[in-house]
Amino acid sequence: MLMLWVVIFFLIITILGMPLYFSFGIAAAFACLAADLPLQIIAQRLMIGMDSFSLLAIPGFVLVGEVMCQGGISKRAVDFSNSLIGHFKGGLSMVAVLTGMVMGGISGSAVADTAAVATVLVPAMEKENYPKVFSSAVVGTAGPLGNIIPPSIPMIVYSMTAGLSLLDLFLAGYIPGMMIGFSLMGLCYFVCKRKGYGPSAAYAFAWKNVAFAFKRSILAIITPLIIVGGIVSGVFTPTESAMIGVVYSLVVAIYVYKEMSWKQMPKVLLDSAKTTSKLVIIIAAASVFSYISINEGIPDLFRDFMLGISQNKYVILIILNIVLLLTGLVIDILVATVIIVPVLIPLGHSLGLDPLHIAMIFILNMSIGLLTPPVGYCLFVSSTIADVPMEKTALSAVPIILTMLGILFLLNIFPQISLFVPSLVQ
Repeated sequence: MLMLWVVIFFLIITILGMPLYFSFGIAAAFACLAADLPLQIIAQRLMIGMDSFSLLAIPGFVLVGEVMCQGGISKRAVDFSNSLIGHFKGGLSMVAVLTGMVMGGISGSAVADTAAVATVLVPAMEKENYPKVFSSAVVGTAGPLGNIIPPSIPMIVYSMTAGLSLLDLFLAGYIPGMMIGFSLMGLCYFVCKRKGYGPSAAYAFAWKNVAFAFKRSILAIITPLIIVGGIVSGVFTPTESAMIGVVYSLVVAIYVYKEMSWKQMPKVLLDSAKTTSKLVIIIAAASVFSYISINEGIPDLFRDFMLGISQNKYVILIILNIVLLLTGLVIDILVATVIIVPVLIPLGHSLGLDPLHIAMIFILNMSIGLLTPPVGYCLFVSSTIADVPMEKTALSAVPIILTMLGILFLLNIFPQISLFVPSLVQ
């Protein structure tokens, strides 16, 4: 009952406009007073929430995303994707999705991926007669793909919270991410063909264009191989891979592509620091909430409640997915990870679910929230860059969301979709 009142209090002050991390802090203080806990716990849990070696990877991946945007890496990834599939009807919309898949292996930040793809592709799609509303909805998919295809900042936080291997989490995201990406590309093709979006006459495919684009973008394309390949091979840890990615992307952007100079570094570092500080302070504040919920026995209560509804695993999974989808409408994925994952773990054990399977169910559910108001960060970014109302972009994104829900359904029914690649490595 205490946590119910705390959550209601938290929602009220958040709706009134209180910054999220202040809302967490004030709600945590209210909970401590109501539960007769010392207020020192708030300061302790804030520090414990940030005291993680895994979290050091976050500023690295955020900085990689900033350098990627400023240094021409994202543009070359778009050019290469365009050379491969741009000749299809609706080619540029498919390029947006394919680029999101490529960028997902570079940045790890959903917002950075969306901004990078939207900045390059929205103007290009407008020139080729794509409606702005459709363009903003399609490029918004780069964010969810960036969360699912490694490296992924939410996976880093999930690993820290649940005590799972980050390498296994990264590997578990490949097949679901690819399934979503290729399904969305197929959706773009059929929508553009049926509604006549894009240029009236598509240009012919040419291997020489692919070879030229590949030559120009080879250093950008192999960035995911360096970042993720180093982790899989055991050459360096995820945190070290983020720093390697920073050094590599800087060398490529400044000395090879020469689209970025050292004079831009103060701004790039400042922007990265602002983004990182927002992420880390929210994670730290959310960890206070997580501690109080565990102290109040919420994980066991939630497990008993769900098992009291039904003993059938699939019935509980349906209810769980609905709860997570509704949560994703109003809570950011990083906040939800710190608060909800400790509650999910006992339920997953009771149902006999593999921890990696339930992790991917959680991440995919919450990633769909990036395309749904009122949170919908990726839609906010894409609609702002495309200069169209958020509500129109959200309406245009409905077929995309339905496609992702279809993949989510398959992921629930067939655990091997997420478990196959990690089992190969083990």
